[in-house]
Amino acid sequence: MGLVYNHLATLVCAVFASVLTLLWPMFAPTPIFPQVLDIFFIMAVPIMWFLTIVCFVAQRSADWMHGQDHSHKSVKKLVYTSDGKTTNEKS
Repeated sequence: MGLVYNHLATLVCAVFASVLTLLWPMFAPTPIFPQVLDIFFIMAVPIMWFLTIVCFVAQRSADWMHGQDHSHKSVKKLVYTSDGKTTNEKS
């Protein structure tokens, strides 16, 4: 399945969105470029959370479309030969 069940992009986006969300109140009352930082955070935080949701939904969809079970078990089936004997064959 992969690292964190193939949700590494979702995890990275969520961590970055969380950091931006936590930094927003810390940088909001600064006297140096307050409007610029506020506009930056107003745009960056929702975009990152939206990207996190999109990554999560896309990975869930990919997992569902390709099946949740990623292990392929080799199945032996019974094959009848022309002389009437049976043999096991891997499929």
